[in-house]
Amino acid sequence: MLMAVAVSVALLSVFPRVYADEHHGIGDYDQHHEWHDADWWRDHDPKWVQKHHPDWLANGHWDKNHHWHDRAWWKAHDPKWVHEHHHDWL
Repeated sequence: MLMAVAVSVALLSVFPRVYADEHHGIGDYDQHHEWHDADWWRDHDPKWVQKHHPDWLANGHWDKNHHWHDRAWWKAHDPKWVHEHHHDWL
């Protein structure tokens, strides 16, 4: 019985994020339950992204000034960097 309750609680805790992803795109809630998309998180709290959603980093990277650019930007502006750091983007 205790196991069934634990499983139910675990499953129910996933629903808000699944709903949010489905209706808002990729993102997450902050500590005040305010929704922010992945771009906002990358711009405002990159360490949080690295810790909680490293999968959001698969399609881009920060430059030396800590500005986020997607893989298309990197390919167009610094293909040498792409070749050296993310040859899987080629």
